[in-house]
Amino acid sequence: MNEAMDSTRLYALNEFNYPKFRSQILHLYLHAFTTGEQAQYIDPQEAESTLDEMMRRGTGIFAFTGDRLVGVVLGLPLQYDEDFPADTVPEIVVDTTLYIAELMVHADLRGRGVGTALISELLFREAEAHTDVVIRVWEKNKPALSLYKRLGFRPVATITQTKKHVSGESFEMKKIYLHKKISNSHPA
Repeated sequence: MNEAMDSTRLYALNEFNYPKFRSQILHLYLHAFTTGEQAQYIDPQEAESTLDEMMRRGTGIFAFTGDRLVGVVLGLPLQYDEDFPADTVPEIVVDTTLYIAELMVHADLRGRGVGTALISELLFREAEAHTDVVIRVWEKNKPALSLYKRLGFRPVATITQTKKHVSGESFEMKKIYLHKKISNSHPA
């Protein structure tokens, strides 16, 4: 384990503690998606309602270093992802698959094991309830793609979404769905 993870603590994120950390999670969400190479325009009020809805339907894990929120992963049943092309990947059973809807790690700690720890903990906690997991990522987000592939995810489908740059101009974003069987789930 690297030194960033030595001082990082993971906690279950649920409907009871979410309200206490909601503003910090929103700040991290906006930081993660409106800065850097993949910067896009995200309306803060829309982000709030999106996060609230994800917490109503799903679960998550969050990471702290000291008193600072440094990462969050949110998962929900795949049936809530309206963009998932289920007809093109019939081998993935939507009803028993977890969808990792968001993975956010503060830019200062990316590449230091926080994302790996968050995903691993979420999958450990969800192994009894789900047989599979999928995650969606922008094809140009090479660090995220590398992480997911190292964790055993494999590409299964692509979609294209229209997004807005922070400048307001629209652009097409090709997203890749990656899939993984969750080990130790539903023993035979």
